[in-house]
Amino acid sequence: MMKKIAVLEPGAWGTALGILLSRRNTTSFWYENPRLALKLSKFRENERLPGIKIPKKIFISSDLEKIIENTDLFINASPSFNFRKTLLALRNFKNLPPLLGIAKGIEKETLKLPSQIVGEIFGKIPYAHLSGPGFAREIIKGKSAEEVIASQNRSLLKKLKELFKIKPLKISTTTDLIGVQLAGALKNALAIGISLVEAGRPDPETKKIQKKLIYLGLKEMIKIGKVMGAKRKTFSGPAGLGDLILTSTNPLSRNFQFGKAILLDAEKMRKNIKERKITVEGFDNIFAFYKLGKIHKLDLPMINEIYKAIYQKVSPPKTVQNLIKLTEKA
Repeated sequence: MMKKIAVLEPGAWGTALGILLSRRNTTSFWYENPRLALKLSKFRENERLPGIKIPKKIFISSDLEKIIENTDLFINASPSFNFRKTLLALRNFKNLPPLLGIAKGIEKETLKLPSQIVGEIFGKIPYAHLSGPGFAREIIKGKSAEEVIASQNRSLLKKLKELFKIKPLKISTTTDLIGVQLAGALKNALAIGISLVEAGRPDPETKKIQKKLIYLGLKEMIKIGKVMGAKRKTFSGPAGLGDLILTSTNPLSRNFQFGKAILLDAEKMRKNIKERKITVEGFDNIFAFYKLGKIHKLDLPMINEIYKAIYQKVSPPKTVQNLIKLTEKA
């Protein structure tokens, strides 16, 4: 059984998961930044999850040696652009427990998924990935969420399913590790374009266009998944279509907010993300999937249009027109 859990660099979602797990397990939070760890330990509230108190029984520290002792599971809660950095902090420790990742992204520089980064650094350490639709601030207040845990290690899957038997989570498991990671990363990228259309064309027809774009996005998910060895059915489930619908239509989604914001001030949004003032994993993901599309010679019109708006500075109104045209051809 897993009884001692360490969450590394928790933001909103990592904090919510840690609080839920602390109901039945000894849980600790680790932050590399000592000042941040001290602040959170004192005030017991993460600014990314405002209004939610972190229970005093959760130990918060920047001392990794204290955190690591007798730990049964590490949860790497870093976003994809910091996922590697957090793993490297563990590199010099021996006999590490299994790892669970929750990032919904792909490493922009290497085009690697979280599991591939783990394999590069640690070799054959047991690894699992959690993904699915839901927002931390709603889930921590009791709204049910259907999450998927993927691993090629069936023994680890069994342990994690038992560990996450916590309300309001509903957990399913799969061995399609590649598919679950791709689905989470792709939906963040695609949601930017879908929300941009909603912002750029506020009329009764928009909902119909939005629905068509979601299903065009699903087709592009399946195309990329096929060349990377994922199972098609993963993209039709909660980690794929379910998460894509939620992220593309709910104002709580940061990728949804970003899509709307670039219509108002694209340059400011690009600058804020590059300086990491805000976390929008779809920003890096769209770059990675554009590159993967070129490498594998895939026809990905939605991803290509969103890439042009963000990285080639095509005007957002023009991108809205181009995305709508895609739905007319479908």
